[in-house]
Amino acid sequence: ATLVRTSYSYKMPSLGVKTLAVLALPCLATAFHPGVPSVNRLRLQGAAGSSVCMSAAQDESSGRRAALTFLGGGFLGALSLGPKEAEALVKGVAPPEGYGKRKEKAEGEKKITNKQDALEAGAKKEAEMFENQATDFEKTPSGDRYRDMKVGTGAEVVTGKEVDIKYRVLRLGKRSRDGLGGEASLIMSYGYGEDDDKETDFKTITVGQTPLVLALEESILGIKEGGVRRVSVRPERGWRLPDSSQCGAAIDVGTVLGLPGASVTEADNCLDTNRVPSPTTFQAKRKLGRRFDETVLVEVEVVAVREGRPL
Repeated sequence: ATLVRTSYSYKMPSLGVKTLAVLALPCLATAFHPGVPSVNRLRLQGAAGSSVCMSAAQDESSGRRAALTFLGGGFLGALSLGPKEAEALVKGVAPPEGYGKRKEKAEGEKKITNKQDALEAGAKKEAEMFENQATDFEKTPSGDRYRDMKVGTGAEVVTGKEVDIKYRVLRLGKRSRDGLGGEASLIMSYGYGEDDDKETDFKTITVGQTPLVLALEESILGIKEGGVRRVSVRPERGWRLPDSSQCGAAIDVGTVLGLPGASVTEADNCLDTNRVPSPTTFQAKRKLGRRFDETVLVEVEVVAVREGRPL
């Protein structure tokens, strides 16, 4: 997750011609209101009468100018009301380049006009994704599969080194050819800001001393600083406790709920949460508990490698 600076705009309701005309009526009525005595009605004799006519004409002219000025200002204010831009700091993943833009159709590409065309296009795209999957992987001496998603360039992880790591635990998705590819979904993570953690967080382990899930004890060796490795973790090589007699036991809840035959599987006592990586929140523990008997994927990113501390 990243902090993305983005901008948004809002629009005031547009004022139509009729609305502006209605708003202008009071101003026009004020400008030409006959409340001030007309010059024609002030026909007084002598010098005194001339001064009264001039005063009345000036008052009437000033009132019209004020009203017209107010009306002009109102029009300018209405025209100036437009979209206002603002910036917001949003927590999330930045959209890919070109997101929201209309894609140009490739030459000869069939135009989708009905449901059947859409289904055929989707099936073709899935087949292409399946064929384009990487099929190269390596195995540890214990048979755990792994693949380097990103090759690092720094110091190498060996036994006895102190290592800072980030990790993701993923559920194996569909369309996987070798148990390492396909569309994986997140179970838990640490160091990526996807849960209650921050992007600057990491776990520090000492290789050979810190208890890791069995599949990682061998597969973490050889990763270079800055590298990311994806490991296939089988149930017996993960968090499952092999000696727990109550692991996965069914609990009858039908008596309490009044539903004959209703039961749930108790999985909390199936997990060895003392091993790394381990869930750091209740929600992550529950999600991992539902997958204790499944093969999952663990992606480990090596942030730093240092000399280990003496025992």
